[in-house]
Amino acid sequence: MKELPKAIAEIEGIEVDDTHHDFGGPENNQGSDFAHFWLIVRLLEVETAGFQDYMFVCEYVQDVAEFNSSDAPTSVVLYQLKKKAGGYWGTSELTGQTQKSKVPKSTKPLVKLYKSVQAFKELQAHGAFVSNAKYSVPLRTKLPSTKADQLSLAELDDIHCNALRIALGGLAGIAPEAVDLDSLEMRSIPLSIDDLHRHTTGIMFSYLQQKVADHANQASSLVDTIYLKLRGAARETNVSKTWAELVERRGFGKMAFKSAVQALKAIPDAHKEHLRLLEKLAKDWSTPRTIKVRMALANLYRNKVLLGDGIPWHIDLAPIKAICLAAMEKEQDDAVCFSAVVDELQSQLPELRVEDVSALAIYEMIESWMPTAPTRASS
Repeated sequence: MKELPKAIAEIEGIEVDDTHHDFGGPENNQGSDFAHFWLIVRLLEVETAGFQDYMFVCEYVQDVAEFNSSDAPTSVVLYQLKKKAGGYWGTSELTGQTQKSKVPKSTKPLVKLYKSVQAFKELQAHGAFVSNAKYSVPLRTKLPSTKADQLSLAELDDIHCNALRIALGGLAGIAPEAVDLDSLEMRSIPLSIDDLHRHTTGIMFSYLQQKVADHANQASSLVDTIYLKLRGAARETNVSKTWAELVERRGFGKMAFKSAVQALKAIPDAHKEHLRLLEKLAKDWSTPRTIKVRMALANLYRNKVLLGDGIPWHIDLAPIKAICLAAMEKEQDDAVCFSAVVDELQSQLPELRVEDVSALAIYEMIESWMPTAPTRASS
């Protein structure tokens, strides 16, 4: 029997060791979406940076583990992800160190993260506490920490660092001077928690424009597809006995991302279909009307793609879908269907401009006729 590589054996051993399990993380708290959308953004970062290989594993020791290879990993970064609605992170929340006592507490995030990092001996391990908020912590340089996007724990002032080395050394069973505080980081990322999908879709849109420009308008669909995959992976918290099983259940790597992007080419570009329908309908329209509707359609689609469902009105889609599906079944002329949808929309939104109604009718007709895209379940 072929001997298992030491790094893989270590990964599998930690996975089956209950002392390293801290499940019930992002999927069971208000930060679930933050974790999933952050991971999509991180995927785009490593792809843009040209990483040859990688494998992200959800709910492995911490919220997310990033391995540098899908088959022969030699390093891992353990991410603990927490969103914050307002204010800064301080040492009292991160390490348990306060004005009165600089002794760290074992229940605090960075102390638990260090314990997780120390579990690895064969792999080079680092830990990162990631949040949308900044950090208000005392630095050795006396510079304001709130202006930094990334800080090492070793950058804290001497009184905090010395206490951390003593406590973490005791936790790991090593001398204080052997504690590497540079192995832990605090990162702040500009990910809007008010509309995570919109922000992530905008980043995906920019990435696709550079890589596969013809499919940039499908950014929202790709974000939804990856989101659903990651959400499902985070729920697979049953212990996996092998690396292969772990990757299959909770992993998302370079090949999975490439496949997701490649699949875009097999999916019709909705916006191209919108424009095609507009051109067909506009044969009998005046030039000014055509221009107005084209501009309204472009604005509507930009809002849909980059702003999620960022439109200021509510629509009852049921009667519109019924009109469109009936037209499809009867092979009705597109102009007849368009007229019926316009009438329905005008009855629902009498205050809307004519060109906006026309653009919305074209948009909803195509949406009704195209295959249903995956939608995000609410947390």
